[in-house]
Amino acid sequence: MKVSIVIPTYKRPDYLERLLESIEQQTFQDFEVIVVDDNSPNLNDYDDVIKKYQEIFDEFSFITKDENKGAPHSRNIGIKKSKYELIALVDDDDEWLPLKLEKQVKVFEEGTDKLGLVYTWTQALDENNNQVYLSQNTLNGNQVVSILKNCFMISASVMVLKKAIIDVGLFDETFPSCQDWEMWTRILNKYECDYVSEILTVYYKHSNDSIGLSKNALIGYKKYYIKNMFLAFRKLTLIDFIKYIKSFIGIVRKIRNEKN
Repeated sequence: MKVSIVIPTYKRPDYLERLLESIEQQTFQDFEVIVVDDNSPNLNDYDDVIKKYQEIFDEFSFITKDENKGAPHSRNIGIKKSKYELIALVDDDDEWLPLKLEKQVKVFEEGTDKLGLVYTWTQALDENNNQVYLSQNTLNGNQVVSILKNCFMISASVMVLKKAIIDVGLFDETFPSCQDWEMWTRILNKYECDYVSEILTVYYKHSNDSIGLSKNALIGYKKYYIKNMFLAFRKLTLIDFIKYIKSFIGIVRKIRNEKN
């Protein structure tokens, strides 16, 4: 099996270079790299990085857009262009450890045709490289109930079967946040997941320009709860569905408070 690595980027050539360096160090090398720039105003700053990795990687694509339409739109462009059976999704400011791709491909190769998604354990760091938290979940198999309760995987760690992501539809570009959670929910409603019990992904949390700190985060949560209301009603126990509704109401109240 081979891997298509899809990377949305915007205004961050320095972070992109750090990520590409970590991809260069992967022990598994049967991949293509697809970088999609979301109409960065500093596009010229990418020139040296792109030229460098066009020479390093056998298959490297850098796609530019005429309009800024967000990371989900960029991911969809990359997915449509991808050639291989597996897709590894990662943002430009994150990083992989050397065994990341090798370990995940092995899980897919040893899995069944029901396996649609494999994630790894993840270390989250702040801008000073201090550990913020560790994501070490051990959920596998049919986990649609779990994903409805909480997004238990870090997106930068996820590898998906291309067939699965095409089957359930591409990323919903109307979501200003929570697009990954919404996508994993659709996949896990039809497919199973598995994990690699090693920290193989580094996720960086930024104090500035973070979607998690913006009002768009609340709007994304609201859209997620509304879009999956019927699925939650069918899949969750009564107690968990009540919790789901309470979470939705809490988000709506926060949005109202933001407006006031």
